[in-house]
Amino acid sequence: MKEKKNKRALKGILIGLGVAAVTINIAIIVFIYYFFTGGPAHIIKDAGLYEETMHRYTNEVVGKVHIGFFAFPKTIPDSAFANGSQPEFYFWYRDTLDDPTCEVYLRCTYSDVDYAREIDRLKNSEFQLGNDETKVVNRLEYEEGDRFTHPVYKAIDCYNHSYEYAMDLGNNEIAYICTSFKDNLLSLKKIPKECLPNDYTDSLMNNTYANGGFNVYVTKKTDEYTLYDYGDKFN
Repeated sequence: MKEKKNKRALKGILIGLGVAAVTINIAIIVFIYYFFTGGPAHIIKDAGLYEETMHRYTNEVVGKVHIGFFAFPKTIPDSAFANGSQPEFYFWYRDTLDDPTCEVYLRCTYSDVDYAREIDRLKNSEFQLGNDETKVVNRLEYEEGDRFTHPVYKAIDCYNHSYEYAMDLGNNEIAYICTSFKDNLLSLKKIPKECLPNDYTDSLMNNTYANGGFNVYVTKKTDEYTLYDYGDKFN
């Protein structure tokens, strides 16, 4: 009888150890998944949540986004919601290892007045970056050429695997695009191909700090390092 009890006890211990081992392995896998991928992506599609979403990722998550969304409007004017129209909004963000991965797309049709105001903002707004030691004032860079199907106002042009710009589609319509570490067309979920530069994938291939294009967030650049300012500058 005693021997049977000992066998049952041993069996119980072995089962307990097995369950513990499985639990530990699952915990390790979950930890590795979140450590390297940041876990499930944060996805927001409701244009009514635009201001709240953009404010959060330019203030509360400063230091992780690595983008200031300068090319994007602070708010969406009421005219973009008028006459039954609805702005297209897609926000995809994952806090992946080292640098975040994100895709943001906003497309609005404005009234004549709001469209003129927004174009004026894109053309003339100055963005003060840095502190007293590294203080600089930058503007969005305008480009009109073969790379893009329409004129664009760029905050980032292929710099550190990222793009950020506003595209003037005409007829009072503007699309705002931001991608970070989405290095090929297949990785994009929402942004249409016609709103991307025609060299999108090629330009991001093997992209580094050294060979990057324009970046409005650079406050200081030397041969040894580049200093950026992303946060708390949401228009």
